[in-house]
Amino acid sequence: MQPLEAYNLKAFVFALSYLDAPLPDDVQTQVNQVNIPDNIGKLDAIARNYPPLAEHYQTARQNLKQEAEIRSKEPLPAKINQAAEQQNTEINNILVAIDELDDQNLTEIAQPILNASDSVTVAKDRWAKIILSLQKPML
Repeated sequence: MQPLEAYNLKAFVFALSYLDAPLPDDVQTQVNQVNIPDNIGKLDAIARNYPPLAEHYQTARQNLKQEAEIRSKEPLPAKINQAAEQQNTEINNILVAIDELDDQNLTEIAQPILNASDSVTVAKDRWAKIILSLQKPML
């Protein structure tokens, strides 16, 4: 798998988990026809042509890119929104975990999502399990 293909696949499966409804049948059929690694490039077109997915896909791509870059720190805001900070921390932890996936693990996570009759629900379930695995047990 080429780096750009892996990057797009990571963004696509992550973006699916943010949808509030299942994909329309025609879009789901297109997703089901994607084989890893043969035609991963189709995912980019699918995401860009389905507006509810396009926004989340672009955000996921940007966030993955940011995780891969060294960022400068800015001063903390005067008042911290704890709920937003918790959500950002969860998203960042997931993005770090996603970014560190090798091709085999990425394929093992993505293939069931792409082959499912409801890719959105399966993506949500997979990421929920990843989130739970990232959480440290409290002593």
